[in-house]
Amino acid sequence: MAFAPQRRFSQNFLTDVGIARSIVSSLALTADDVVAEVGPGKGALTTHLAESAAAQVIAIEVDSRAVLFLQQQPWVVNGRVKVVEADALTIRIGELFPRHEREHRCVIGNIPYAITSPLLFWMFEQRGSLGRGVMMMQREVARRCVANVGTKDYGILSVACWLHGTARLLFHVQPGSFFPRPSVTSSVVRFDLTAQTPHGLPQGPFMDFVRSAFSQRRKVMTNALADWAHRQRVPIREDHVHAGADLARTRAEECSPDLLGQIFLSLSGRHAIETSDSGKVE
Repeated sequence: MAFAPQRRFSQNFLTDVGIARSIVSSLALTADDVVAEVGPGKGALTTHLAESAAAQVIAIEVDSRAVLFLQQQPWVVNGRVKVVEADALTIRIGELFPRHEREHRCVIGNIPYAITSPLLFWMFEQRGSLGRGVMMMQREVARRCVANVGTKDYGILSVACWLHGTARLLFHVQPGSFFPRPSVTSSVVRFDLTAQTPHGLPQGPFMDFVRSAFSQRRKVMTNALADWAHRQRVPIREDHVHAGADLARTRAEECSPDLLGQIFLSLSGRHAIETSDSGKVE
């Protein structure tokens, strides 16, 4: 059964067997591990996942044509590889693999460019029940994941990656490795997630702070955070020195993720840690 990629699913099928093998190898799977694959398409990665040491592989696909195609492949016969028709953003990894420990739960995917950010934050939000992931995405997004403070790529996504673990850019993939050929280069990034955030930072409130801090990059933080401070009832203009940083002279892009965390805790008070509902192990 053949089927063509559709724009509405933002489909660019990986056709390079060597690249597919390298992506799967990047997860370093053992017999104790289980894997959720996001958007398997025609099974370029699934084929190699089926050959890996993983105890179980569940491929999550929203395109019913791809689901039917994958279910006809020989490697689904023994039940070790399953195909689920669903929107990955509705899936909870802890519920998908309830009998396995957090550190052995993995995700992998050649994720559609159109929904890269939602899928990355979907992964981050489940760090309490997810150990690691390998994702292929647009190179520009990958650079933001691993960017250092002070660089043009440093921003919200860089801080989010720090908050939830570590991100490492592994290699780039040229457009010729896909059909149809995309107009951009892709990159493969490995994420090793931590069960707890640094300093016990509350995931939701801290990321709200970070988004506000970077909302107007060229403005100093007392101005960029004005709306956030108003909502939080924090007198940021009167009291603007926090964690050793003068927010009336400092921009968010000049602050390391750790410093941003310290500033947030100073502005909010340590009680903010108690408001966190993230990091629960499912």
